[in-house]
Amino acid sequence: MAAADPSPPIAVPPPPPGLSGLGHVLPSAKALLARRIVAAGGTPEPAQFDKQGLRLTATEAVALREWLANGLATRVVDEVRAADGTVKLLLGLHDGKKVETVAMPVGACCVSTQVGCAVGCRFCASGLFGVERHLSSDEIVEQVVHARRVMRIDRVVFMGMGEPSHNLDNVMAAVGRIRHEVLISPRRQTFSTVGGVRALERMRSFPVRPCLALSLHTADESRRRELLPNAHKDPLRDIVAAADAYGRDVGTPVQFEWTLLDGVNDGERDVDQLCELLRDVRGYVNFIVYNPVDGLPFAAPPRDRIVAMVRAVKARGILATIRDSSGPDAQAACGQLRLRDRAGR
Repeated sequence: MAAADPSPPIAVPPPPPGLSGLGHVLPSAKALLARRIVAAGGTPEPAQFDKQGLRLTATEAVALREWLANGLATRVVDEVRAADGTVKLLLGLHDGKKVETVAMPVGACCVSTQVGCAVGCRFCASGLFGVERHLSSDEIVEQVVHARRVMRIDRVVFMGMGEPSHNLDNVMAAVGRIRHEVLISPRRQTFSTVGGVRALERMRSFPVRPCLALSLHTADESRRRELLPNAHKDPLRDIVAAADAYGRDVGTPVQFEWTLLDGVNDGERDVDQLCELLRDVRGYVNFIVYNPVDGLPFAAPPRDRIVAMVRAVKARGILATIRDSSGPDAQAACGQLRLRDRAGR
């Protein structure tokens, strides 16, 4: 008989209770008040409970102090400030993995939904090393908590690392919690996705639903498969139709995102294909100026070309805007968030 392995098993510490863990240490009404105070960037004090007629017992006060000492499921391990005031936060998770989130001076927080990303967009840093795992709703909501400790935040965009539709249940749970605990309306939350008919149809069934941004980047089917190799293979027309149905159901127009790549998707034919695809669709196009990523062979088109594309789309009766991302000098701009440990940082 072989000898037993004398080495003890490696103990993996359990995750901290997280923001939702307040429900295990306080009654529901007191837990909700505590969450809202923490979500506002503050620290719950007994006097705040007294003011609401929710006096803490001695046992509850001790439990709350213990939770505050080590209750969040995430922690800030690095912070980088950009010249425009944007702050990029590197958050450590309980298992040692890390994600990035961005607080912007316009009052928006760009949150991540996965560790990495499986879509693998050729022009984006987030998918360079694939996906490692989903984030829990606590890990998503707490990104807003940390951002609010840095600056005023009243808008949330699910546009960081990860594809939100791949982690749909946790992300939509976070949307609801951000509404009820963080007190940010779903109309001020934007879910950015590469699409997929089934996921878009499922989104309509949730009780709290955010605004929708559909990442197109091209209206050419074959080119889209090249640029977004692991995106859903549903026909683009079906994806756009499902997005339009969602937007009409929720009551907000769909934002169609298009990252501009010089010589790739910035030609007159691209304008024609885009306008044909969006005919009779309720929405607008957000042209995103490409932000450089080390090692990727792309560049932004000249500014006059970008302006010409916007004018050409508007001339066809479709609203179009230009997005210049916040914080590119801090690698905090659209398409620049990545798995820093895997990148050798």
